[in-house]
Amino acid sequence: MSDTPRPSRTPSDEALRRFLRRTWKRDIAPILRGRRAEQRRKTARIGGRIAATAGLAIDSLLHLRGRPFTRAFTVLGATAGAILPDAWDFRWFRKADRATREETTRRVQAAAEKLPEADALALFGLDAGSDEEQLRRAWRAISKRWHPDLAPDEDARAEYHLRFVTYQTAYQRLRAAYADGRLPRRSG
Repeated sequence: MSDTPRPSRTPSDEALRRFLRRTWKRDIAPILRGRRAEQRRKTARIGGRIAATAGLAIDSLLHLRGRPFTRAFTVLGATAGAILPDAWDFRWFRKADRATREETTRRVQAAAEKLPEADALALFGLDAGSDEEQLRRAWRAISKRWHPDLAPDEDARAEYHLRFVTYQTAYQRLRAAYADGRLPRRSG
């Protein structure tokens, strides 16, 4: 991604990563099947070529007959290349066309709206006993940290955007839960 240093992972960061992985598998990957299939073909071809070259170099250096390293590395490189498009990557999100980005944002937002309250609280590093003021303080800190306008570069901007949308939707959902009395409004 970018060269900016990343802070250490916190439980709320892990909760967000779990949420994004789940959302990627269930909601976003289906809309990308054709695009990912094309990427898979390209990266498998590139991975196979690079690995075959490395295997050929090893076979030549060791004077091996039958080129066992070339064959093995070609298969491994093509396999690794085919797997790459299946990984979540914020650079992919930045490079996607506008319609795909908007659809991805909508699906992330819809998934965040359906989050159980305990998972939504975990995004903010809170538990079920947290009151509304603690949520407000956590939201302010997170919105200052992850607002897309504060991103250091374009790759980070894509990540900041999805994080911010997720947090914003979860915050609105939790505010409604506090207003409805499903969560405690003030600590005793």
